[in-house]
Amino acid sequence: MTELTIFCICLLVILLPVGYALGKFMSFMFSPDQNKPKSKLDVIFEKIENPIFKFCNIDTTKNMSSKEYFLTLFLSNIIISVICFFILYWQSSLPFKGNVHYKLEVPLILHILSSLITNTCQTHHISETQLTHLSNYFVMPLLMFYSSASGIATGIVFMRAIVLGHIGNFFVDVTKSMTRILFPISFIISIIFTACGMPNTFKSFVHYESLENIKQTLLLGPVAAFEAIKLFGENGLSCFTANSAHPFENPTYFSNFLQIISVLIVPFALIFTLGFWLKNHKQSLIILLVLTTVLFTEFFLTTSHELKGNRVINNLLNIHSPNWVGKETRFGIVGSSVFSAAISNVSGASNSSLDSFHPIINLLGLFNLSNQAIFGVQGFGTVFTINFIILSTFLIGLMIGKTPEIFGKRIEKNEIILGSILLLINPVIVLFGVATTLYLFPENFSDIYEKVHYYTRVFYEFASGAASNGSGLEGLSDNNAYWNYSLAITMFVARYAACSCMIFLAGSLANKPAASANVSTFRTDTLLFGFLFLFMAVTSTLLLYLPFLTLGPIYEIFLNN
Repeated sequence: MTELTIFCICLLVILLPVGYALGKFMSFMFSPDQNKPKSKLDVIFEKIENPIFKFCNIDTTKNMSSKEYFLTLFLSNIIISVICFFILYWQSSLPFKGNVHYKLEVPLILHILSSLITNTCQTHHISETQLTHLSNYFVMPLLMFYSSASGIATGIVFMRAIVLGHIGNFFVDVTKSMTRILFPISFIISIIFTACGMPNTFKSFVHYESLENIKQTLLLGPVAAFEAIKLFGENGLSCFTANSAHPFENPTYFSNFLQIISVLIVPFALIFTLGFWLKNHKQSLIILLVLTTVLFTEFFLTTSHELKGNRVINNLLNIHSPNWVGKETRFGIVGSSVFSAAISNVSGASNSSLDSFHPIINLLGLFNLSNQAIFGVQGFGTVFTINFIILSTFLIGLMIGKTPEIFGKRIEKNEIILGSILLLINPVIVLFGVATTLYLFPENFSDIYEKVHYYTRVFYEFASGAASNGSGLEGLSDNNAYWNYSLAITMFVARYAACSCMIFLAGSLANKPAASANVSTFRTDTLLFGFLFLFMAVTSTLLLYLPFLTLGPIYEIFLNN
């Protein structure tokens, strides 16, 4: 466990200062104050952005209502998806095909589009054989950039409305998210990835002859650039089917470490942004302490169980060997376990087979997908975190007779209704999808473990789609009309239903006058509240999902023992 301890220390040493700097930058950049002093970076970025705003006829000074903000976000996502639909549909007739002449079917196209525009990037297709270079290296990154920018904008408008009482302008937020965060930082990350050994070229492939005189073809492309937005944008879509287990996408232990940093940096930064706007860094540190404690606990549980190995096989062979099934030796058990635990609520990227891990790891993954607050997906995770703070504050206020407030804004009926709907959207959609699937396609295995694991796979597939995650346990043969349509609908409805609740909740709180803290205010920047917030987040998730977790991974754990 020494390696894991060093790994975690290195993560914190990098994440905290970089997250603090990026959070400070975002707090300044998205501030509604028109009279704030401009830095040299502001001047440079404005020279890039102003022609865009002028060409699109966007009034950057307009402050949208919550309804306008959501509808603008929603319709812009739909328009860009429609354009990409026609590119994918006619990909075999368009230029830059490479060696691919595959014609995509409509159900698969709809799944791809729903997956990408919702920042989920769940994969039912085979990138190497089913996507042309135009589709793989233009359509996919375009949607990944825009969906990530939309996610950041949602998180920003939610925090800005609650703390600063200002909704803002979606076009300004999404443009700044791309020009000032996603594009420049992805460019820097792609250079670092290239230095780590990832190919970054527009050359499609290279032919070579092996030492055994066998002629082979290696697929190439702008892999480092693709990986940058895949990870920093928390997308998870891979340009190779093997994802981050592919040596071109993740060549070394060091690149594996950098990928974990890339996935976690924006969730860290957004919590610091909240602290800057509140002018209360203690609040940020309390939230980060809670979330980091949960994350590192999951690191420990995942790694320790994988290091113990398969009990049955070890006893049979009278050895003690870690569970190397589905793992890459260049990452080791720790590198594989930490990567899988880190991305289980953030991204669909994977450097090993999730289906090969101990059932308790699948249980932790499903808990994260159900909770969505443990450094969740781009922007949305921050909103789920604050929503649990809102609900915790309300319940505490009821129990001890103090006014339920969050950051100076009183919590009333409207906020609780919207917060509760936001909490219930995911389980309603997921459990309906699981029940429908199990009714239409019941398991037909004779082995009890396979029966239970089939349920876990179905549960994980829908939970991953609804949580904008995209990872999966595989083994479902899911590239067919039913799975493509059902999951496309699941991802789409879960994303935009949650998004609407988030923005309307932000609008409701933005309109309330801010009140200064007094004797009757329950403070949210203390260790006591941090403990209560953690208790609320864990308990509410288990109350919603425990019966269904019991039927799947918890039952598997008992069978495994």
